[in-house]
Amino acid sequence: MTDGATDTVRAVDRRPVSRRSLALFGVIAVSWIVLAWFVFNWLLQTRITALVEHETKAVRQDLSQLSENFERVLSRLQGLPAVLATGRDVADVLASFGPTVAPSSQSRDAVRAAWTQRADLLALDRQLLGVAGEMDVDVIWVLNASGDCVAASNFGETTSLIATNYADRSYFKSAQAGKRGRQYALGRVTNVPGLFFSAPVTAQGQFLGAVAIKIDLPRLAPWFNHQNAFVTDEYGVVILAADQAMEMRALPGATVYQLPVAQRMERYKREAFETLRIGVGAGPGGLVRVADSPYPYIAARSDRPQHGIAVHILAPIEGIDSMRRDAFAAFLLLAFSGIMMTALAFGVRAYLSRVRQHRESMEATNASLNELNQNLNHLARMDPLTDCSNRRHFQACLEAEIARGIRYGREFSLLIGDIDHFKEINDRHGHAAGDEALRHLVRIIRQQLRNQDELGRMGGEEFAVLLPETGQASAAAAAERIRRAVETTPAQYENAQIPMTVSFGVACWKSSAESADALLRRADTALYAAKSAGRNRVASADDTVDGKARVASVAG
Repeated sequence: MTDGATDTVRAVDRRPVSRRSLALFGVIAVSWIVLAWFVFNWLLQTRITALVEHETKAVRQDLSQLSENFERVLSRLQGLPAVLATGRDVADVLASFGPTVAPSSQSRDAVRAAWTQRADLLALDRQLLGVAGEMDVDVIWVLNASGDCVAASNFGETTSLIATNYADRSYFKSAQAGKRGRQYALGRVTNVPGLFFSAPVTAQGQFLGAVAIKIDLPRLAPWFNHQNAFVTDEYGVVILAADQAMEMRALPGATVYQLPVAQRMERYKREAFETLRIGVGAGPGGLVRVADSPYPYIAARSDRPQHGIAVHILAPIEGIDSMRRDAFAAFLLLAFSGIMMTALAFGVRAYLSRVRQHRESMEATNASLNELNQNLNHLARMDPLTDCSNRRHFQACLEAEIARGIRYGREFSLLIGDIDHFKEINDRHGHAAGDEALRHLVRIIRQQLRNQDELGRMGGEEFAVLLPETGQASAAAAAERIRRAVETTPAQYENAQIPMTVSFGVACWKSSAESADALLRRADTALYAAKSAGRNRVASADDTVDGKARVASVAG
């Protein structure tokens, strides 16, 4: 090409673009940007909706499991006073006071000294002490018809309840009305918050008194291990929470503000309550806002009116903002690519380059999302402390094994075990040592299991082992091996050795009619038998004597 021709081409290349071309380019670019904005906004809303639905479902499942666990514990506690109230010793003691007894007018010290010297009351004190230790409750006491405590499991302590009057407590009033009572309150003598349960004692239609028990709220913490969960009483006051800073705060609109000041002081020993700052309708899907948090929250609630409590989960969704940022970045990329497409007449090469850049960016984004999804899936299945299956994943494995057993007609077994006297490990060595004890137990169990066996943490210090294609005898033998290994291998924390023992309940699935919950209950019953027999034992659910699981092995 001659120099003149080259100059002509350069001149043509440099000639100004017509106003019509610029207008057309602008219309196409703006249209593309608007279309990209609507598309990505729709995709963003779709992904946010899917995320909210997924997280809401997971929160509700967690709430259901947590609430059922709590219900099981509280039902056991509420039934204990009723069982004790039928005892002949209790009835005889209360009959000695009679149905018309008046509250004691003497000093509390004088009354306590007199009652602790009565042989029948002292025998009942000792009996209550044994039951309290066996049933793992804080205190059990017996009240006469006037509300005076005449016998208590803590009779030998400085905080003994004997000679204290509880006629004004709602759980006593319920017993007077012939009903089982329950109440949250701070202990009148101990000032420790707890749950109270009661049952009436009657004879020939006359009210003689009541049996009451109390469990301190800190004792329920192992059954309440969800980091976003809390419990409120019937007046909307937070009485137990994974985040202890929430305790003694009130829900918005809580009825505690309607109680008289005297009643608030009697129940909570405080007059004012800070309100949890929870907004409503602050996000998609009915999400809420909490205090100054930048994240929306899922709020789920399970009421247990028979116990006067409600279990809540308030879980943040932290992925929405990152989704918005990613979607906006993708929108910018697509809009820019569209503009480059409209400029195709000005350079196909530039257009192809932009498309390639966009594709690579999307592939990198997808790869990052895939990796994130894999990490989230792992976190959703595993217990963060012990790195074994969490309760939800273990339940899914159990359901799958039942389906497999039904299809192929093969039996399998389930072990339920927990560390004996785990609270004493925490109290003596600290919670960090308790965490190490849990990890130590998981390591020992895994050494005794096969590749196809599944280990899961069911909550607190309770673990479960799924043994496919394993009969009752083999499962009991496996539990015994684990028990011996735990007994002979103490945990090591810092410079201290922590001796441990563990009890197991064994249940073998043999019938297609048996559900996962029924199998878990049989294994739990066997575990309870091992605990009742003295701990550090293995009990088999299928070997029964008089309806109770037989202890299959004994410590030492």
